[in-house]
Amino acid sequence: MSSNDEIILVVPFSHTHYVVPPIGLGYLATALRHSGFLNVCIVDCLKEKIKLKQLVKKITARRPRVVGFQVFSYDMGFVARAVSLLRRSSPGLAIVLGGPHASAVGADILHEIPDADYAFVGEGEPGLPMLMRSLLRGEKITLAGIPGLVYRGKDGIQANPRAVITDLDQLGFPAWDLLAPGEYPDSPQGGFYRNFPIAPLSTSRGCPYSCTFCGSGVNMGKKLRLRSIPHVLQEMEMLVHQYGVREFHVIDDMFNFYKERVLAFCQGILDRKLAVSFTFPNGIRLNQLDMETLAAMKKAGAYAFNVGIESGSQRTLERMKKDLTLEMIEEKIEMIVKAGLDPCGFFIVGFPGESAADIRATMDFAKKLPLRRAHFSNFLPLPGTEATSRLLAEKEICLPAWKDLFYSRVPYAPPGISRRRLKSLQRRAYIGFHWRPRILIPMISDIRSWNHLRLTLSRIRDYLFRY
Repeated sequence: MSSNDEIILVVPFSHTHYVVPPIGLGYLATALRHSGFLNVCIVDCLKEKIKLKQLVKKITARRPRVVGFQVFSYDMGFVARAVSLLRRSSPGLAIVLGGPHASAVGADILHEIPDADYAFVGEGEPGLPMLMRSLLRGEKITLAGIPGLVYRGKDGIQANPRAVITDLDQLGFPAWDLLAPGEYPDSPQGGFYRNFPIAPLSTSRGCPYSCTFCGSGVNMGKKLRLRSIPHVLQEMEMLVHQYGVREFHVIDDMFNFYKERVLAFCQGILDRKLAVSFTFPNGIRLNQLDMETLAAMKKAGAYAFNVGIESGSQRTLERMKKDLTLEMIEEKIEMIVKAGLDPCGFFIVGFPGESAADIRATMDFAKKLPLRRAHFSNFLPLPGTEATSRLLAEKEICLPAWKDLFYSRVPYAPPGISRRRLKSLQRRAYIGFHWRPRILIPMISDIRSWNHLRLTLSRIRDYLFRY
């Protein structure tokens, strides 16, 4: 390959509440390296505060052969503008899209961003190196044979079947030399932390549950696939000893599906004498917790985690297909507290079919529970989910403005509740829960730095006033 056969993977600049190492791109970088593509770079516009024109100028100056964008739905505006500008400044550049939004909308993403050349749906580690071998080495690889690839064929835009990786250990570790946890700000996914530096950690992919609002199954599928615990612990040891990591944020959608696996994870941390803390910003499943599991997690370094409660209305929980009852939620939250861990609750307001009374029930239920903190997000009609598909089929919504698919915005409100009223209810829920001494004082004590304070106040401002 020539000296300018660089592949740049990009995290777009957007208004988000957290800035963390993009391990999805890290896994792609590792897959490319395994295929001999060593000239890979990750440009994280969030971490480096790179705006649109700066990014285009940077990429144009470096003259890579390929640029790939990680795309969440709320990134679409930035990515579309960046791709358009890059197409004009670098007409020979191959532009590839991927990430949750591409996985959700499939072939439509190349209609939405007509200047892009390719996209991947689902897991890109098998397919992206194959595409690079075709583009950069001239190997005779049929595009129709590349798993997960979306491309422009003779008969229009084509989408190949997704890859399904069953052996996650074969992926290796993300390219941590390109991610450097210590260079990231203390703006973690869950908002709060105990120790720094922090590394996100993925130990599984997929979720077998059927929550109607969740995009996890759309992105990674419903089949739960697991890394081996020795492989996970090996990565943790490497991050502790080589990068000074002191806390792990396990970002699995279904970490605690198998009790014995959780116990092996916790015992492995103790056996290796890893003096680390860990938490679960994406949440863990309430109905599969017991006291033995919680005690093991506490002993190994867990201190808090989010739990997906979602609603204080049993009717809404059933419509969400949460497979939870209010009584079970109360029992499990009490158990978590008894184990010496701090539960933080996820709640959704404005779920389709909800009334103002349902939302008030959620507010009251949240205040009743012994939670450390609570996140009240508006319902987001994420593409590809069951709830959104139903709304579209019933013509209750058209496709939303992608930029509004963010938790502090109001892209949807149920019939009978205006969006302005829903924002007011969200604000009332947030203030009503947190403006109590037993919540507010510990939350203030959890602030770790001036930068953490600034970022926390920014999040509060968005949840209260952004509309």
